[in-house]
Amino acid sequence: MHPRISVNSLSSLFQTLPDDIAIWRELGVDNVGLISPKVEAVGWDATRDLVMDAGLRVSNVSTENHVITESLRLAAATGAGVVYACSGRAGPVTWEETAENFCKGIAPQAELANELGVALAVEPTNPLRTDVSFVFCLRDAIALARAAGISVVLDLYSSWYERDFAKLVRTHLDRIALVQVCDYLLGTFDTPNRAVVGDGDIPVERHLRTLLDAGYEGQFDIEILGPRIEEEGYASAIRRSLERTNEILDRLGA
Repeated sequence: MHPRISVNSLSSLFQTLPDDIAIWRELGVDNVGLISPKVEAVGWDATRDLVMDAGLRVSNVSTENHVITESLRLAAATGAGVVYACSGRAGPVTWEETAENFCKGIAPQAELANELGVALAVEPTNPLRTDVSFVFCLRDAIALARAAGISVVLDLYSSWYERDFAKLVRTHLDRIALVQVCDYLLGTFDTPNRAVVGDGDIPVERHLRTLLDAGYEGQFDIEILGPRIEEEGYASAIRRSLERTNEILDRLGA
């Protein structure tokens, strides 16, 4: 497994964290991303002990907004470099007012993240997910992150079609804390419905080359979920995504 690849716990969405650890062990995965709902189900301290006893490196923690502080402290305790969340739902006020409210609300957690040495990041989402986000493209995520003094997650699922992607990455590389890798089939109209890396229409290798050429030095987090992943089975889908992402990074000399 390439040292810059991690596997996100969302890739086995309906398993418990102990079951995730078992499948990671089976697949030889030693670098992972955690998600706060699974952590809360086990307990914060118990999760720390579980991942440390399993010899896992923690790349990142995906957090629901009400437990950002706890997720930051878990990240610091496990050596994770990134904690990320969605922006929170769109509301009746303007985008600019919503952004201002976000910046005010996230300020204490941004300060704590700086104290702990953890990057706090916001993640753009698919436009169908207005229930959890008002940010649906990388450009807007970067603008929001700069205003709030935090970072962004570049998830290919919601960024691969971005206009002038290469220039955007080069100009704002300092804000990109994590890159998430998946695939998507054109003509898919529901969400989440991602595909195994290499099974879809995202030009994954081209985008990873762009990121590496720009000087990105962070992790590539595999995040695949949806009906296709459930139908194939977690172990097979994760294994194939790992193999293909490994091959790409090896070809690119990462």
